[in-house]
Amino acid sequence: MFDEEEPTKKPKSLDLDDLSVEEIEGMINDHKSEIINLEALLKKKKDKLKLADTFFKKN
Repeated sequence: MFDEEEPTKKPKSLDLDDLSVEEIEGMINDHKSEIINLEALLKKKKDKLKLADTFFKKN
């Protein structure tokens, strides 16, 4: 009849005090990489919007 949705799982909270220096550095590097990827994606989307604006620009 109706498909039941899977209950959303809350991410397990992470106690940052329990992390080693190496783990913290790894997390920082992972986050930096993700930020770079997101910035590239944002630039692509903005460029597409700019192109669409010029294409559909009314005179």
